[in-house]
Amino acid sequence: MQRERDSSGSHARKGNRPPGLRGKEIGLYYRNLSRQRKMGADPKEPEIRLGCKVSVPGGVLSRVKEFMVDYSRAPARENSDVDAQFQRQFRHLLSVNFEEFVAETKEKNEGVDFANPKLDEKLLQELENRQQGEKFRKRWAARQKLPTMKYAEEIVQAVRENQVILIVGSTGCGKTTQVPQILLDDAISRGCASSCRIVCTQPRRISAITIAEWVSYERCESLGNSVGYQIRLESRKARDRASITYCTTGVLLQQLQSDPLMHNLSVLILDEIHERSVETDLLMGLLKVILPHRPQLKVILMSATVREQDFCDYFENCPMFRIEGVMFPVQMLYLEDVLAKTNYQFQQSRDRRPKRDRPERRMMHEAMIGPYLRRIRHLYDSHVLEKLRLPESEGCEDIDFIADLVYYICENEPEGAILVFLPGYDKISQLYNLLERPKSPKGQRWQDQIAVFPLHSLMQSAEQQTVFRRPPAGKRKVIISTIIAETSVTIDDVVYVINSGRTKATNYDIETNIQTLEEVWVTKANTQQRKGRAGRVRPGVCYNLFTRAREDLMADIPTPEILRSKLESIILSLKLLHIDNPYRFLQTLINPPNPEAIKLGVDLLMRIEALDKSGILTPLGMHLAKLPIDPQMGKMILMSALFCCLDPITSAAAALSFKSPFYAPLGQESRVDEIKRRMARNMRSDHLLVHNTIIDYRESRYAHAERDFCYKNFLSSMTLQQLERMKNQFSELLYNYKFLTSSNCKDTASNMNSGKIPLLRAIIGAGLYPNMAHLRKSRQIKNRVRAIHTMATDDGRRVNFHPSSVNCGESGFDSDYFVYFQRQKSTDLYLLDSTMVFPMALIIFGDGVEAGVTQNTPYLCVAKTYYFKCNQETADVVLELRSNLEKLLLKKALYPAPIEENGYEKQLIKAIELLLSLDERLCEDISSDEIDDI
Repeated sequence: MQRERDSSGSHARKGNRPPGLRGKEIGLYYRNLSRQRKMGADPKEPEIRLGCKVSVPGGVLSRVKEFMVDYSRAPARENSDVDAQFQRQFRHLLSVNFEEFVAETKEKNEGVDFANPKLDEKLLQELENRQQGEKFRKRWAARQKLPTMKYAEEIVQAVRENQVILIVGSTGCGKTTQVPQILLDDAISRGCASSCRIVCTQPRRISAITIAEWVSYERCESLGNSVGYQIRLESRKARDRASITYCTTGVLLQQLQSDPLMHNLSVLILDEIHERSVETDLLMGLLKVILPHRPQLKVILMSATVREQDFCDYFENCPMFRIEGVMFPVQMLYLEDVLAKTNYQFQQSRDRRPKRDRPERRMMHEAMIGPYLRRIRHLYDSHVLEKLRLPESEGCEDIDFIADLVYYICENEPEGAILVFLPGYDKISQLYNLLERPKSPKGQRWQDQIAVFPLHSLMQSAEQQTVFRRPPAGKRKVIISTIIAETSVTIDDVVYVINSGRTKATNYDIETNIQTLEEVWVTKANTQQRKGRAGRVRPGVCYNLFTRAREDLMADIPTPEILRSKLESIILSLKLLHIDNPYRFLQTLINPPNPEAIKLGVDLLMRIEALDKSGILTPLGMHLAKLPIDPQMGKMILMSALFCCLDPITSAAAALSFKSPFYAPLGQESRVDEIKRRMARNMRSDHLLVHNTIIDYRESRYAHAERDFCYKNFLSSMTLQQLERMKNQFSELLYNYKFLTSSNCKDTASNMNSGKIPLLRAIIGAGLYPNMAHLRKSRQIKNRVRAIHTMATDDGRRVNFHPSSVNCGESGFDSDYFVYFQRQKSTDLYLLDSTMVFPMALIIFGDGVEAGVTQNTPYLCVAKTYYFKCNQETADVVLELRSNLEKLLLKKALYPAPIEENGYEKQLIKAIELLLSLDERLCEDISSDEIDDI
């Protein structure tokens, strides 16, 4: 039997054509129908294609109305108080512009004087006493050997005479540890320490912690006295005055939300500004506005030698200091040299790219390497030249090659730690497992003589700290790190660097509005920084796993992050700082982003109701701005707290923020695909698949069988553990903001609805909206296992499910609508992830929901894109419910609190849950099981 479905998603024949038509008759029918439409259509009224019917059965609608009546019985005064409070306080708070915000905080802090002569005297005495100790004298002598200390007097003088100075120093000069101490000790010696509070920003958590610990050690103090640190969800705060705090740039930006002029600070140090992170660029832009209002605030910019003149020019040609680092000579070896030394044999079958991509890749590689090989043919043996022709020889395509190089260093080079730079967590995990559980005889011979330490920004702080410890006697330390070890942290026993030349970088295509995280070649500046890590303690060696020809093609410096990122989170942060015009402010940055990228960000924030139609921050937007994750993920976990389905939704948010726990070894893709589909349990959701996997992993851990479970199901235990940590972080954030009664994501009260699959899909939809796709047709072709889909996103682009998605090739969907987080352009435009959602979820949580009538048929539409047949009574109830939900969200923004199980607010939640539970029955008439027997 052959059945088709029209583009509106109805179960009727295509175009609702009469039954019995065959061949030419079908063509004539559509020709005549088209003529009739052209003759009778109103040119002003766009054609509306109605989808499925969403009218709620009378009995159910009556129950929904009862819930709504119970909800409306809330004390009238309480509701009026919320409205009044919002108008009086919240709306004022959100509508104040930056100049007014600055003026208010300026007035509030006028006359504040931190000077405390008694405290100054006490601090001076303490410093003098500490200087007499033997420990302090030894550590002081070690500090004096650092190049920065030679400039101590000049730095102090420059800070006194200028509001902004730039210090440019290469790796190892001591600028990060010594400049804050020089300024603090000067203030103590001059008897004005109580007015001194220094904050030094760091781009990464690990550097904030390790530097704070080291500076405390140098000062012969425990952490939390004159030195502390503050990162997201973790801190060891220093004393209020006469102190140095190392914090992440994001933490400082959050603190600006309460005091934009930083009245509590006397010195602000922006470290590693050459990395050009979004947060650092934003902070520099804000300082241009803030500094005229705070003439006493001193700012020190610190950079490596990377385009430093740009920063000097940006701050009106501020004074610049150059400090040379302690650098031993480092021998630079390239891939051709490494292959000549190791004689490693590549296995060409390891190329894991899709076959259709390989010829193009080889052609590009040959175009790059061919002319170079002709130039060096007299310098290297022919077997080396032949290996260089293989695309998989460079970078980190072959992890066994990197392991072999580690063993080569162990066999042939004197003692010293090895630092391996890899692009991301997945490659780190592969090399770590290979070195910990080697299969080759050479690896097994060295297994007990090396100590392997992974280093990644998403690891727990305690785990990160282990890389700085000396290995046990007789063992060589091997650190496997991302770019985090390039400038943010210094591991002082490293002598050998293996530079894969690869890193992970975001890339944003404005035309398609697609952001990707891709593995790319590093820049020449990155390579110089990595080389510098090998020359800290004695002459070192840097093994570059790319040729000199490849280096010639590398960019000089990285593209600033703000030019290759989506801007929603950035715009929200600016709104929380009362910068009402993001277009105008972002144009003042060193490298302004494309205005079209700003527009796309603003449009999305309006659609998810983080900004109102005037571009003013909404209460929901305020909370999303405070959450350190993508706004759509933030909305998802906020809704999960309100609807008591925290555990599964935080699983989805964690995986989208990090990565899937599944991996697919070469040749095992089909097995992994089968396992994922089995674990998805027919929920039609890549996002709920992750939660099912986490649940099964927990059970395996309880039974002490997690290793076997991960092995059989092609799962990374390291990734699963990281997802659990992220889930707990999300829960702790929501608990801190008072949306939860417990910080435990598995708490019973927070998960009363975690088993209701329609609700879970709806909450995922509420977060990922407006990232929508509509399945227009699903065809099952005879002798093919997988169905063929015809689908498009709401911007009209034709898409398909990514082959790794559990929805790829499936038929028998109960709904034609899907939400997704990310699209990827490769051979086609794919949805990397997807969850099937029902129309009622779109109607309740979507934007631009309106009722109307077309051709005497009433409907509800979402964003003037999706139209559903709906009787007037249902439409009235749903629109009232949406209005009440909006007020409830407003109240929760003003007074964050969990929804009480027996409270009146719960009645509204019950009404929504009841409507969502109906979706499967409402859509029984539009089953996607369309089969074309061909």
